[in-house]
Amino acid sequence: MKKKPQAFGISTFVAKNVGHITQIINLILDVTFSLGKMLNIYNSLIIKGKNMACQYINVTCEIQQLLKNNKVKL
Repeated sequence: MKKKPQAFGISTFVAKNVGHITQIINLILDVTFSLGKMLNIYNSLIIKGKNMACQYINVTCEIQQLLKNNKVKL
């Protein structure tokens, strides 16, 4: 059985790396990942959700700093 290459989709590696926003200060976000799932510096991170008006949002950020305890700063 042949597998089709993914084109312009989310890779399985990225889909497994789900984090949680732990702190927001102005434009700076801290995101926590589970053990072994943390992304590297300068990788992009897509934040998906809904705003207060129940409209879907999709924001792409870049990881700027690696912190302790599986946290990154965007």
